[in-house]
Amino acid sequence: MSSRKNSPHRSGGRGRLPFALLTVFYLTTSAFTSPARAASEAEVDGARVSLHVLANGATLRGVLEIDLKPGWKTYWVSPGPVGLAPRIDFSASEGIASPQLVYPAPTRFREGEIESLGYTEPVGFAIEASPQAGARPILRASLLIGLCRDICVPVQLQLEAEPDASLGTRAAVRRAFDALPIESESGAGWKADLSSDEKRLVIEGAPAALDRARDLFVAAPESWAFGPPEFDRDGGQAVANVPVLAAPASAPRLDRVDLVLTDGEKSELIRALPVGRNGPTQ
Repeated sequence: MSSRKNSPHRSGGRGRLPFALLTVFYLTTSAFTSPARAASEAEVDGARVSLHVLANGATLRGVLEIDLKPGWKTYWVSPGPVGLAPRIDFSASEGIASPQLVYPAPTRFREGEIESLGYTEPVGFAIEASPQAGARPILRASLLIGLCRDICVPVQLQLEAEPDASLGTRAAVRRAFDALPIESESGAGWKADLSSDEKRLVIEGAPAALDRARDLFVAAPESWAFGPPEFDRDGGQAVANVPVLAAPASAPRLDRVDLVLTDGEKSELIRALPVGRNGPTQ
């Protein structure tokens, strides 16, 4: 799931162009077409971005690494009221079926008076796919990401990589997969309800998981944004009340969300949790 809200960025009183305007400018001055052969890495303002693929029997594992320079940030799939969610397209790949991208748990950081969700340290987005029989696999990624320091810059790149078994690739892929949240196998016992005024998402779940959680992040479709949770652990059932910071003016109803819970050391992913409409108003 992804969530984006194009709004002006502000930091320390310094005005920023809205990401929407920056993106339009960037896309009108850059071509989406891939060169005859794209590189597997690129140096850009704020980061070195690289693509690695490791052959692992019947599966391919890879990583899109964003090696952030000190002081720079990038965004999670649901970045909050402002920011640019990563847009990563693997459709130009060859010999590869159904590549899936999985993000590590984000952190919260301030951009002026606004809180965003993303990463302030080097990060890797994990990739898993299946090789197609009889074809040489080539993973091609067309990506648009936001990188921020004093200003925010949308970065568009074309990268490609073929499987290799070098120590560097093995280490990069292992780091990416080791950093992923542990995915709940069924999501049983979890419930999400949106209040009738759409100002609050109420999460009920396994008491043990919510009792140890220090933070909870909600990934939702475009233009939805959620604030930090307020945990209610006094009753028999643990509850997290998550404020809705932004919602689309006109869009399909919010049917499902992904949840990422963190406890400081570990993280857990509850995928595609249905959203009901029985929550009380704020």
